[in-house]
Amino acid sequence: MYFQNGQITALLKSTEALICIRSNADRLLIASCSKTCLDLWRTHSSTKLFRYQRSEDSILQYGSNEMLYWRPDGSGIAVVTDTGRIILFEVKLDLSQPLSYQCVDGRSGVMLHESVGTVPSILLDAVMVVNAEEGITSLNGLNNDLMIFTTVGGGVKQFLWDDGLIMQELESDISQVCFTDPHQHSYSPDNDIHITNLCYSNALDIAAVTFSNGRAGYIQSSEFYKPNTIHALLASGIENASCATINPRYHLLAFGTESGEVFVYVLNYDSGLLNLSHQLKGYSESEEGVTSTDPSRVVKVFWTPDCCCLCAVYSSGALYLWSVFGTFLYSSSIPVSQACWDLEGYNLWSISGVQLSKIPFLKSPLTVNNVSNNQQHIILQSGNQVFILPNRFPPKTGLSVYESIYRGEVENYDSPHQSFIASLGSPLENWPWQAIKVPDIYANGNCPLRFVAIGASGQCTAVAGSRGFAFYISAKHKWRCFGNEAQEQSMVVRGGMLWWRGILIVGAFHHDTKTSKIYLYPHHNSIDQSSVVCTIPLPSSIITLNTYLDYLIVVTGNCRVIIYQLSVVIPPTLDIAATYTKVLEFSVAKFTPHPCAVLSAHVSPLTADAGVPDGTMRSVLLNIAGKLLMFEIGETGEMSSKPVTIATSVESVSCPSRTGEYLGAALWLNCGARGMRVWLPLHASEQDLGSRRILVTVKQSVYPLVVHHYEAAILGIPVDSLRCRSETFLHILLHQLVVINLEKHAYSIAKMCEELPYFQHTLELMIHKALESDMCHDRELVSDAVLPHVIRFMRRLPHYLAAVAHCARKTEMTQWEYLFQCTGLVTELLDECLSLHTLDTAILYLVILQNLQPLHVSRRYIVKLLEASIEQNRWDLGVDLLRFLHVISTESNDRVPAARQKKLTGQNHDPVIRLRRSSGSFDEEPTQISPSTPGIDSLSYDMLSQIPDEMSDSTDSAEDKVSDKKRAQRIITFHAHRLLKSCQFHRLGEMCYHLNFDLGQFLVNERQSLADIHDPVHVFMSVHEEFHWPYPDIIPRILSHPQVSSNINVISVGGGEESSAEPTAECDDKVDFISDSVSLYEGSVYSECRVEIDPNILALALKKGTAESEGKLEYFTDLMFEAGVYNYALLFALVLRKVDMITTIIKRDPSSEMLSILMAVDCWGHQESGGYSLFLQSLKPLISPLFPTSANDLKVRPLVKICSSSLSSLNSSNSNSQDFYLSTKKDHVKDSKRISENSEVKYSLENNMSHLSIKDGDQSSCSVS
Repeated sequence: MYFQNGQITALLKSTEALICIRSNADRLLIASCSKTCLDLWRTHSSTKLFRYQRSEDSILQYGSNEMLYWRPDGSGIAVVTDTGRIILFEVKLDLSQPLSYQCVDGRSGVMLHESVGTVPSILLDAVMVVNAEEGITSLNGLNNDLMIFTTVGGGVKQFLWDDGLIMQELESDISQVCFTDPHQHSYSPDNDIHITNLCYSNALDIAAVTFSNGRAGYIQSSEFYKPNTIHALLASGIENASCATINPRYHLLAFGTESGEVFVYVLNYDSGLLNLSHQLKGYSESEEGVTSTDPSRVVKVFWTPDCCCLCAVYSSGALYLWSVFGTFLYSSSIPVSQACWDLEGYNLWSISGVQLSKIPFLKSPLTVNNVSNNQQHIILQSGNQVFILPNRFPPKTGLSVYESIYRGEVENYDSPHQSFIASLGSPLENWPWQAIKVPDIYANGNCPLRFVAIGASGQCTAVAGSRGFAFYISAKHKWRCFGNEAQEQSMVVRGGMLWWRGILIVGAFHHDTKTSKIYLYPHHNSIDQSSVVCTIPLPSSIITLNTYLDYLIVVTGNCRVIIYQLSVVIPPTLDIAATYTKVLEFSVAKFTPHPCAVLSAHVSPLTADAGVPDGTMRSVLLNIAGKLLMFEIGETGEMSSKPVTIATSVESVSCPSRTGEYLGAALWLNCGARGMRVWLPLHASEQDLGSRRILVTVKQSVYPLVVHHYEAAILGIPVDSLRCRSETFLHILLHQLVVINLEKHAYSIAKMCEELPYFQHTLELMIHKALESDMCHDRELVSDAVLPHVIRFMRRLPHYLAAVAHCARKTEMTQWEYLFQCTGLVTELLDECLSLHTLDTAILYLVILQNLQPLHVSRRYIVKLLEASIEQNRWDLGVDLLRFLHVISTESNDRVPAARQKKLTGQNHDPVIRLRRSSGSFDEEPTQISPSTPGIDSLSYDMLSQIPDEMSDSTDSAEDKVSDKKRAQRIITFHAHRLLKSCQFHRLGEMCYHLNFDLGQFLVNERQSLADIHDPVHVFMSVHEEFHWPYPDIIPRILSHPQVSSNINVISVGGGEESSAEPTAECDDKVDFISDSVSLYEGSVYSECRVEIDPNILALALKKGTAESEGKLEYFTDLMFEAGVYNYALLFALVLRKVDMITTIIKRDPSSEMLSILMAVDCWGHQESGGYSLFLQSLKPLISPLFPTSANDLKVRPLVKICSSSLSSLNSSNSNSQDFYLSTKKDHVKDSKRISENSEVKYSLENNMSHLSIKDGDQSSCSVS
């Protein structure tokens, strides 16, 4: 609607106080007066044209100025003096004088267009004086020649402008007026009353009046207000009226009062009565910030030029602006005593004392061009600019700009499955306005703008001023204007303009031929009459037009409604051809006294019943003076004779562009202060309802500009800023349906909208609204409370638990008792969250629980939540739960905390293990969790569940606090053991890091239970999978090498002893195998071994994963080694293929378990990964000296089950057998088994590993094949 924008401009400081300001009929000129002088201004350039200073003799003879009025055609000004005289001034051009101003382009030096760039000299001549012989209270023009005025003596008189003679035969007295009071059979006013204010409307042929006794109403005459022909109808409910005004478009009469209220009545033409529409009040704010009603007198009320807003000036200096049906829009920040609007209402000219100011405004295009496309975008207009919020519909890729726009205009963007608000990516308030300035070539002669139209895709914007039009293509950043100025100046846009399938439809009136036509212009061509693709002649002027799909609806000046069906062909060459067919025509003359009262027209797929629309034309919607009428179209195409009245006080109508149920078949009405009204269908029949549709009213805090039907949301602008904001009122729709026992329909709508990103918030608002409604009354006296019905309805929805929790967190604790009486106990809701695995919601209930129940109840639920968070990898919750448990374990159990709110939830992100190498502990955290005692493998879920957790009301002892903490420790320890046994090493590291669990100490405690790996191959492959570590590939060059295993040279093993194999002559360039990694391991336990390996073997071993994965593997290898879990450490080292790691680990534990792991991996490698088999062959000379020479104390675990298939496949190989012995020193870690010095293991391999024989000295041994 209207929104204040920019700085207020101070135009003049007069030498004496200004008392009145008014604009002429076309608002091109504004006159202001003081007691002695009269000033004339040009509105477009804010230029002062003339000042008329009255002489002292004139003031003494006729009195000082009191008020002024314009002649209806703008050719004269009448100034009323305080002695009852009317001085008539003639406004004329002074052609003998040079131009007052010549506006020149600063860049080119060329004088601008004559209509704007030059300001002619204007003279004011006092031509005559009309003597009323008594004080004059008001003055108005009935037509260009006849003026009507009222006097303090009760007279109603008229005079001719040209000769200034008062027409005695038309003189009337208040006693000759017939009064009608709707609440009294007859009304006889006092004889001494008179009319204090009169405002005449030529369109309605009535005059709104106020009387000296405080009554108000309107007067009407059947014969030029002759005596005994005037009839006055009084408005009820108003006793202290001070001023009046008429809105001819909406049939409204507004009356200001002495007490600061404004009463707005609607004229019922059927009965002639005035029905109160709404009541307005001005509000003032004190220095302390307290808002109160402004009690001062209303000095003046007047409408905007488009009749869409009402402005009121108060004697206190305040000025307020409301929409036509009462939505508050603006309060002036400067004192105002009188004001008027300029052309199109972009500036409010005001006076206060000696100061003349101009307040700039933006307005919505819907005020004068209420078409469907303008309701899909957030758009405002000023005198020479268009402001648009960037939309979500970018140009199509792969097409030319023009093809993209045509394609985008055709597509339907109002999808019920896509949330516009979610697609923004950032809050709507943060989106900047895109300002499009009208080019000077069009603006200089035609601004200010009147009409603005935007396309469905937002890529095309058209503007129209006083003559012609222009449009802007955003993808090309290019304006298109008329190439022929004569064509532009001969056309005036009437009735509006709109975009349809990339084609601009313009309603035009030609002054030269006095004809009205509709033109269709394609956007890719220049604007010219030759580029018109279709012309539709009309029998009368155009009032309004609109489109729906391929239907064009036009309302003409003879009150006819015509519907055309358009068709267009858009080939790739863009040689567009369009045709039209008239499908329907009917008259609405009996529904409106004047065609200007038809505010908007819509072709609609909706009907009065609740049927699902199929997209075809089923009805016509007409907004006539704020009353929305539906004319249904029958199956055979005939129009119903009696329309359906849907609603009154309608400012704008929004129809869905798609078909669908409920919200897709609803009609959305902006009804001003009454809020948004939704004409909602009820698809399923209800026995107790006489109608298949209902009107649901919702309130909003912004003025709605865009309605998103399938999201039950509006986009609008608040009063205090130009930042656009979105509001949803889905919760109000659902609430009202539930209250009137229509839960079935409410549930259907909720299921349609449950994918919306703010649906949970909608349910929260529902609970808040019901809770506040019930808490405002004594619940014992309310037999049918609202909240129980709302809770019963919401239990069927998936977001119910979260909505209740969030609502409780935002509600006063004094209301919790009633809330949870309706929803159930907090512990029950928390248990339900645990069963549904919704931990975030459960955390919210935990916070609520600790404010309602003794602390021991909260501690036990913390333990439950901790276990669930570990199961779901919610480490962030686990950390906060442990911290929370630590805090409340130090508090007393005897009291119930009342207001302590502790934030539990942190950022929800995927944690990454922060690895360190030298220590088994993580970074310090507030709570340190110690692993439980050894033997955790015996702890099971059954044992955990046997720990007492009943929720009794008795107070826990100190031992119970310790028990809860122990149980938490046992849960973490149990999960650590389970993750380790199930080879989920990555999860294990995450859990230990986030929960500050000492994994190194845990491994030391569990070393005995981890000594035996049942399936080392499975663990080996799991490590690869967990850390995304690639398997080594077999390089063809290596496979063709005759003796790969001989290409290994050991530099040092253990304490510096050298053991090497004979190298081949083919590969003399040996490469240090750990040269790339030695810097990582300086000072580590693995630095005691260095090996040189053939480059081919190096290429095989260097097939790695990411650096992050390598770091994690090295971390676990270090941790296992330091904890003495050498079997797992060996598997990690084999995955890393680090020779120094492998040799050091075997040196520490040359046991049969280690030998079994090597055999199992080698068996698996022969079958599944030749690269690993080749790598293990290269290690044989290195690890042979590390194993003991006697096998008496070694027992090799049978490998038949592990790698029988691999062994059987290797038996067929013809390679020569090779035996070697593995020996080691006796240095072991303290918890490892000491190996006998005379033990010896013979690791005999045929075909690289075909059998294993173990010998004890000279004794024969068993062999495994």
